[in-house]
Amino acid sequence: MANTDDMNKKIPAVVLAGGINDQAMRDATGVENRAMVELAPGKTMLDFVLGAVKGAPSITNVVVVGDIPDSPDYTRLPSSLSFLENLIQGIQSLPPEIDRALIVTSDIPFISSEAIDDFVIRALAADADLCYPIIPMEIYRKEFAALKRTTLKLSEGEFTGGNIMLMSCDYIKNHQETILQAYGARKDVLKLGSMLGWGLLLRIIVSQIIAPKSLDIASLENGVSNVLGHGAKAKAVITQFASLGTDVDKPNDVIEAKRILGV
Repeated sequence: MANTDDMNKKIPAVVLAGGINDQAMRDATGVENRAMVELAPGKTMLDFVLGAVKGAPSITNVVVVGDIPDSPDYTRLPSSLSFLENLIQGIQSLPPEIDRALIVTSDIPFISSEAIDDFVIRALAADADLCYPIIPMEIYRKEFAALKRTTLKLSEGEFTGGNIMLMSCDYIKNHQETILQAYGARKDVLKLGSMLGWGLLLRIIVSQIIAPKSLDIASLENGVSNVLGHGAKAKAVITQFASLGTDVDKPNDVIEAKRILGV
């Protein structure tokens, strides 16, 4: 259980709003920046996300990285060339005394202030350099069955990942090269194997195809911690809030999101 200090601590949020739609999304929505896709009259995806972030008692100031309109509600930074560069830029803009920050993507319009506060409290209590939410698929499917997700079958159950993270600012500032290498390896099996360890990578593959209960959360946490290196620690936070992992990045997702919102 989180202690009183964790429950009362407030941290800044960095909202990443630099994602560019592919051609299918541009044709369907008429906009290039995913954050600016309109899901309700006069209300973009970014508006939904910012409403939840700014309404969360655990959040102080908000930095938005992206080529979007300026607003007194946040500090805006222009978008860089990649997701990771935007993340680093957002963290570097924070005061040096800030030790943790919440990273939020701008394409999860169903996120709520309650979900954010719950995750922040649990993640701070985990005392790690990287905390990442994982959502049981039975919960996700009850709420958002039509919005498909990539899943991972573990001994504790089947999970999907969320689209927010709690991260150590010092780690990001001091180990950017490691972060860039890890991000670059995410779709390269050879690089991923060398960083995670071939034993763990094989167990991940086996757990998805042959034996779903052959891999557990602790093993994944250890693998990610090894990738981070430098003594860093990664922790998965099981959340009951499916909205943390409900991103909208395809034309059919937009249609379903509008249906859910009653538009």
